[in-house]
Amino acid sequence: MGKLDGQNLGKYELVERMAQGGMAEVYKAFQPGIERTVVLKVLHGHLVDNQDIVARFQREARAAGRLQHPHIVRVIDIGVEDDNYFMVMDFLQGGTLGDYLKARGRMPAEAALRLGAQLVDALQSAHAQGVIHRDIKPSNILFADDSFQQVVLTDFGLASLRDDAAHSLTVTGAMVGTPTYMSPEAVRGEACDERSDLYSLGVVLYEMVTGKPPYTANTPYSMLMKQTNDPLPSPRSINPDLPVVVEELLLSLLAKDPAARIQSAALLAQAIHAAQQVLCNQATAVPTPLPSKPARRVDQPAPLRTPVAATASHGMNWRSLLLAVSGIATVAAITAELLLHL
Repeated sequence: MGKLDGQNLGKYELVERMAQGGMAEVYKAFQPGIERTVVLKVLHGHLVDNQDIVARFQREARAAGRLQHPHIVRVIDIGVEDDNYFMVMDFLQGGTLGDYLKARGRMPAEAALRLGAQLVDALQSAHAQGVIHRDIKPSNILFADDSFQQVVLTDFGLASLRDDAAHSLTVTGAMVGTPTYMSPEAVRGEACDERSDLYSLGVVLYEMVTGKPPYTANTPYSMLMKQTNDPLPSPRSINPDLPVVVEELLLSLLAKDPAARIQSAALLAQAIHAAQQVLCNQATAVPTPLPSKPARRVDQPAPLRTPVAATASHGMNWRSLLLAVSGIATVAAITAELLLHL
């Protein structure tokens, strides 16, 4: 139970805590005025005296609030009451992609590409407005409902905004991102642009079609070393059923050098669409017919097919064999009878 369960923040009644992270707690809440369920993200109380943290929290609300897109979580409100900083978002019923993968494992390539296309569409909109997410991972991707057909990108707490370039809001000593999904340039502490988001999305897609991320390690440091130094494990070495076209897409998306990577969300959207077309064409391809037998001449008599031969051509069993033998015996008896009367 969260410390705020059953309490009110502004006009919102907090029902239960749904999750807890390093910066905030997430509560399911109810808004009585219009009788709807919402989500409140509440900054931890021990962080409210840190102005950089508070600024980052407010920046998250500003980043998500400027993005109006069906695959980006909608920020409804923001407020503060009794030193509780909170933002209000739509309530989504489907749970996280991370929970889905833990429960069900990998998904078919077609489904992964379909969901990936939705996320790319969201990133294309965000990048066009100067927002780089910087923390794309399965736990920050929600399903809109339990049909698992629509995903929504959430948690812009680490997002960088183009108009924040004049002043850094990064907390000293904090890691910007989650090691498993960080791009190599983020690991090296270099400047990150839209291509870093695409790399992180590539790691998510890799996990969706193989059931595991490309790199695993026991410590954050060893994970970071693998991200920067180890060659990418072939997706088909983990999932041999993965179509080649999907593996090629992942390899181009997960290049360690940003210059060798797919360069924009728009280009990635095109690449995903092309891969989907290949899979669709493969699924609907008509099998090549077997070569036909040479045509029989009209004056050439058809080969005599005895009952036994006819039966054998359709798969023989004891019942058909018995019928075939009895047929031969009948023909023999009739022939003998005719010979006696000649």
